[in-house]
Amino acid sequence: MNEHRITQLLDEAVYYENHRMWLHAIQIYQRLIHEVPEEWNYRVRLGTVYLEMGNLQAAEQVLLQALRYDAENPEVLYALGLACYQSGDLDRALFYLQQLAGKGIPKVHYSLGLIFWRRSDFESAERHFRMALDFQPDHADAALALGETCLRLGKTKTAVDALRRASMLSPGDDAVEQTLGQALAADGQWNSATVEFQRILTRSPENDDALHALAGAYVALKRFDEAEQLLKQALLRPPKQARTLILLGRLALVKSNRGRAESYFRDALDADPENEEALEQLRYFTPNGNHSS
Repeated sequence: MNEHRITQLLDEAVYYENHRMWLHAIQIYQRLIHEVPEEWNYRVRLGTVYLEMGNLQAAEQVLLQALRYDAENPEVLYALGLACYQSGDLDRALFYLQQLAGKGIPKVHYSLGLIFWRRSDFESAERHFRMALDFQPDHADAALALGETCLRLGKTKTAVDALRRASMLSPGDDAVEQTLGQALAADGQWNSATVEFQRILTRSPENDDALHALAGAYVALKRFDEAEQLLKQALLRPPKQARTLILLGRLALVKSNRGRAESYFRDALDADPENEEALEQLRYFTPNGNHSS
């Protein structure tokens, strides 16, 4: 097969990949591997297609074949690590990816961070997310992951800095701004937290997580009337959520309205009969812990 024909086939394969026509792409890469078996890159491309399809066994098999042609190739080792990670074999994923840890490849350190996160080794996860950002300062996912990791470790100020960076790299991302708001709240910066939650709600009024977080921030700031107004607006959107009713019940207790609080907690239990918080709250209103209406 001449070089011109190989180029044509590669262009076709890329086209099929871009349009998620996996079986067509597989056929072309298999043909290229048959014609030029020493070209390991075709196996990497084929393995990547199998990964996209979720066929992890086939992906690992073809990537191991590529490794025979170039035992230290970074792309092959990374793809193998990714295949093992996606299949849940974290030990083998570490085996392949740690061979690349000294090469300064951002995606390798990001993947290592994810593996250590899943193993609850948050200190190691933090180290690798930082390295990913050192090598690629605009790595938005690494910045978000670093912020979440530091938040888990109780390093709230560091988490806020990382999440502000993530927010700049991914402007308008509700999930990033929600996490930033949570970090600000954890650091006691309640006013700044409200700004983040308000920004999300301006853009996505139906975002219940942001709404409840904003209500919680108002409560922390003793802006009880604003919190109550916000939560009552949420009740107008069916279905009624237990967490909305529980927050309203707590506000009623703050205002010493025990009767109204009990009503909210009972409504919360109707909305979610297994809600442990509603059950616990009702212990203070019913004799002998009897929750029947």
